[in-house]
Amino acid sequence: MPTLPDPKQLAVELIAAAEQGAPVELFSARYGAFTREQADAVRQAWLALKIASGGRIAGKKLGAVERKWRGKAQALEAAYGYILDSNLLLDGTTLPAANVIQPRIEGEFAFLLARDLAGPGVTAAQALAATAGVFAAFEVIDSRFQRKGTPEDAWADNLSHGYAVIGTRLAPAGTMDLTNANVKLEINGEVKGAGTGAKIAGHPVHGLVALANQQALRAGEIILTGSVTGAFGIKAGDQVRAEFEGLGTITLNLE
Repeated sequence: MPTLPDPKQLAVELIAAAEQGAPVELFSARYGAFTREQADAVRQAWLALKIASGGRIAGKKLGAVERKWRGKAQALEAAYGYILDSNLLLDGTTLPAANVIQPRIEGEFAFLLARDLAGPGVTAAQALAATAGVFAAFEVIDSRFQRKGTPEDAWADNLSHGYAVIGTRLAPAGTMDLTNANVKLEINGEVKGAGTGAKIAGHPVHGLVALANQQALRAGEIILTGSVTGAFGIKAGDQVRAEFEGLGTITLNLE
């Protein structure tokens, strides 16, 4: 198979796919297996191009949070993507269907950081103390590839992040029982998925801990902690609503 091209070339291809609404063939299908380091080089090239064109990092979104053993010590690890200010939406937004390719929606909890947070050794208590609070949120997942690929394909594609939708109510995270807080996701009035914060390694803060111990986080960043409802496809004309126990409701319309 051909050698993986320069990361910037692949990043330009992903940006064009998003702008034109035309997904591309998987990198792994064209170039064979590639490493996480190579995938990250593509993503960093994508981020550099976005920032050069005026973008700003508004936060990060988490994928699955996993508990792994490193020798006899247990650690949390999480894949993540970048949220840009241009892709951060408020509750009640109407999103043009032309802005996405193959969108899916998830209900999530999102933390707002009040101060910097960096490992190693960040604990759940320290992470909660560093937050200004927690929002109800959606993530719109939107791959720029034609079909599902390898974890490295997803990593190169910013973990298939499309948009983050944030509620307007900010509640103190330390006073809420996020482990047991129920979330119900509806599309056009039909319940599609439900869950609690326990789906995020027992508590959404564990996602924040995992990320802070992997890289430094900055005050003002918004961190989406991962799906608690499952992911569901949406199309033009759909109205999405989620009810978060203790945080109220949020909505998104796709037109």
